Amino acid sequence: MCHDTKRIACTVHAVPLPAEKAAQARRKAKLRAQNKGRTAQEKTLYLSEWVLILTSVPVELLSTETAAALYRVRWQVELVIKRLKSLLAINQLRARKDSQLAELYLQGKLLYAVVTEKIAQRCFTKALTKMDGPRALTPWRLYKTIAEDIKSGLNACFPKQERFQRDYLKSVSERPRKRSLQSLPEPILGMIRQCRELGVSRV
Repeated sequence: MCHDTKRIACTVHAVPLPAEKAAQARRKAKLRAQNKGRTAQEKTLYLSEWVLILTSVPVELLSTETAAALYRVRWQVELVIKRLKSLLAINQLRARKDSQLAELYLQGKLLYAVVTEKIAQRCFTKALTKMDGPRALTPWRLYKTIAEDIKSGLNACFPKQERFQRDYLKSVSERPRKRSLQSLPEPILGMIRQCRELGVSRV
C-alpha cells in the first residue's frame, strides 16, 4: 500500500462467507448494480462472497483466523456509539450544525458520558468485565440507571436556584417552529377567568 512516498507492506486476509450469507451478498451486489443501470461483474459477485481484511500486521503475528475473530469484535464499537445515542442522546444537539453552541452541546454530552463511565467503573468494578475474559453482562442497564440518576440530580438542582430558572427553561423549551404550540381558544379562556372571579375552583 502506498502513502505519499512511503510503501507499506500489507496482508489481505480472505475469509469465505457461509453459503447462505454468500448468496445474500451476491443478491445485494446484483441489486446495487441494477439500481445504477449496470450489470454486476463476475469479479464483483465473486468478491462479494468473501470478507476481505487489510492489515499491516505481518501474517506471522496475525493469522487469518485471528484477524477474522478480531474483525468480528468491531461490533462492540458500534454498541458504544449506540449507547451514547440512546442513553445520552449524544446525536441530538439543540443548535445549528458546526456552530459554537453545537460544539458546546457536544462537549457537554461527552462530559456526561465520561462521568457516567467513571461512576459505573467506581460502583460496579467487578460487574464491568473487560473483553480480555468471560463477560456476564453488557453495561447497558448499568449506564441507563446511572444516566437517569445524573439527569434527576441535574433537574433537581436548577429550579431551586432562581437565578438559573430563566436560562434553564430556555434550554428545555421547544425550538422555534412555524406553528405555535396549541393553547385553549380565547372564548374558553374568558370563561375560565369568569369562573375564577366567581370563586369556582373547577371548570
